[in-house]
Amino acid sequence: MSDGDAPVGSNLGQLIKQLDAIEFRTDRDLYNYARILRAIGFELYMRIGMDADMVTAILSQYKGKWWTFGAQSKIRAKLVGGHLKAGATAAKVLGLSGVKMYASFVKHFIKPEQEAEAEARKGKGSKKPGFSIGDKPSGSAGKPGEAGRAA
Repeated sequence: MSDGDAPVGSNLGQLIKQLDAIEFRTDRDLYNYARILRAIGFELYMRIGMDADMVTAILSQYKGKWWTFGAQSKIRAKLVGGHLKAGATAAKVLGLSGVKMYASFVKHFIKPEQEAEAEARKGKGSKKPGFSIGDKPSGSAGKPGEAGRAA
């Protein structure tokens, strides 16, 4: 699955199927994996966060026994909702881990390859005589066009 232009949906089941269908063969596959994992994390973060607010609101309305007057229900509801909020934060971290994975891949694999190719091209270009604009002529000590003039 190397189609990086495919839209990432917001349906959680569809996102999981897309994630499952990826086979790691190219760098685009890693990019798509990171995109889909980020979308899954964001979707879960939003859903669980909203559910946590809903559970907190519903449980805080519970009146309880007559002698507590419902005061403890609000405190307990926040504790219960807090666990869901922690789960929402974990889902957010899940989504960010995909982005960090791809950034690490770029840093440790793609950038060194690009730098090595640039060095190889730079090395090959200096051995061949030819026309260059803006570069220091080989063997000169000054600015371009100043070769042969005394300092």
